Amino acid sequence: MKRCRFVIIVGVVILLFGGMTFLGCATLSPEAGKTKEAITYEVCPSAEITKVDYFMKKYKGAPRLHFTVAIKNISKEPKRYRLQIFLPEGPSSGGFYPRKGKPPVIKPGQEHSRTFPMYFSGPPTGFTMVVKEL
Repeated sequence: MKRCRFVIIVGVVILLFGGMTFLGCATLSPEAGKTKEAITYEVCPSAEITKVDYFMKKYKGAPRLHFTVAIKNISKEPKRYRLQIFLPEGPSSGGFYPRKGKPPVIKPGQEHSRTFPMYFSGPPTGFTMVVKEL
């Protein structure tokens, strides 16, 4: 009788674990466990982003994410631009292209590069860059 009870308990446990494994696998999508990097650019018609680079570098005592972005003026007139960088995790950064000058503009056909620190301590899962003409 004890042996029969033991066999029944072991059989029920195997069925339960087998059923949970089968149901768990059936509910997983093919994309499960994969991260999708969402990169979006919103650039005004008179500008072109020619370089985007991100890296970790020490900033204010801790390793932080930095973006280097180059913008080229493809219009026939001198222009000034504003760049905004947004991360899905929350932090954002940005600035003016060029930052200063008399007048502060990028001449036609020229490009300007700047580096921006972000208060984020890991690689981004994606980012959005918005370039507006001023």
